Amino acid sequence: MRNHLLLSVIIILALVLSGCINTIPPSSSAGVTPSGNQEKNSLTGIVEDANSGLALWNGKVSLTNDKHTYSTTIRNGAFAFTGVAPGKYTLAIEKEFYKPLKKQVTITGSPTSIMEKMTPEFTSNELDLFSRLVHAEAKGETYRGQVAVAASVLNRVVHPDYPDTLSAIINQVVVSGGRRYYQYEPVLNGAIRKPASQTAKDAVNDALAGWDPSLNATGFFAPAKVGPRSWVWNRRATTTIGNHRFFR
Repeated sequence: MRNHLLLSVIIILALVLSGCINTIPPSSSAGVTPSGNQEKNSLTGIVEDANSGLALWNGKVSLTNDKHTYSTTIRNGAFAFTGVAPGKYTLAIEKEFYKPLKKQVTITGSPTSIMEKMTPEFTSNELDLFSRLVHAEAKGETYRGQVAVAASVLNRVVHPDYPDTLSAIINQVVVSGGRRYYQYEPVLNGAIRKPASQTAKDAVNDALAGWDPSLNATGFFAPAKVGPRSWVWNRRATTTIGNHRFFR
């Protein structure tokens, strides 16, 4: 009996060593890592304006599925997710003044890189009107000064004290004391009807992408042309660029 038991042990040991008996735990299978230990990876991306090709300065990015949610921001045209579990996700990108972007992405066992282009929410006619205003208001200013003018107009779009559309802001007329006041002089004198220069168009694109040299201003004026009793002197200045003083 003892000899039979010893023989059985020897036979089983020989089978194990020869690979005839599978020693992998039932919870796993050969060549597959258990789901709880799946190797996590990364997703990096570049985001550009679909019209100008400029990198977007900022924005919000999320990566979601039924098990995970990851969030990050765009900085200088780029974003990155690390430690992402493999699987299929919905990528969502949001940027002020742009149409939201959504698409499906798959994270595998290797790093993933993508490039996305976002389209401004404004129509071509609105952008042309916008560029003509910047040209009429700031054609004699530096490029930075022209971008600042464009940014101050965009800041009005999101400010509660002003209309919420670009064309309504540019054409806004305020009635005070029985008098009508145009917000922008080129609308009053007709200079806005002149075609915009390429520089003004580029300035608009840079402002849309997120550059704001005005430092969140919602208006501007030329101190040399405004009398000391004007209400604009009472507004908080944000910066001065060239011949324009910017304020909120």
